[in-house]
Amino acid sequence: MAKVYPKIYLIKGFCNSYYIDDELKILIDAGADFKKPVDLLILTHLHPDHVFYASKIKERTNCKILIGINDKDLSILFKHFPTWMGRKIEEFRIDQTLNDGELIKTGSYELKVLSLPGHTLGSIGLYDKNHQILFSGDVIFPGGLIGRTDFIHSDDQLMKKTLKMLEKLKIKHLLAGH
Repeated sequence: MAKVYPKIYLIKGFCNSYYIDDELKILIDAGADFKKPVDLLILTHLHPDHVFYASKIKERTNCKILIGINDKDLSILFKHFPTWMGRKIEEFRIDQTLNDGELIKTGSYELKVLSLPGHTLGSIGLYDKNHQILFSGDVIFPGGLIGRTDFIHSDDQLMKKTLKMLEKLKIKHLLAGH
């Protein structure tokens, strides 16, 4: 676990996961078998590398699992990825869906949910305007690279609209999924 910003830590795994160790303890993405206390597990999108450990983390911490409203259909994941890297993805359930514009207050941060469709139809990001931090999942990466849109449940045209919207944000710290 490496500190990337006050109270925010990077966990390397199948994807980059981020832990916000604040009044509200949030894990963004389940790409590693994380063992610290978690109140909310927020999944940026419905791909195996971002959800692989969701079931174990839920079992261990009794956290709530949240995902963007347009990625709530878990059958897409299990239909197209019954196994991943030779291992079965353990089933889990979503406790709450997130809509564009919702706010999640951690104590030190105020994360605004951004609907970022393209990589998946329900991809989301989390943006703290005061600190200019964007947790982008697999939508955009440092250096201007963008997430793939050749998957089932992806859309190239939606990704183009998402990227135009992101150009309007002031981003000082881009915390991407890879």
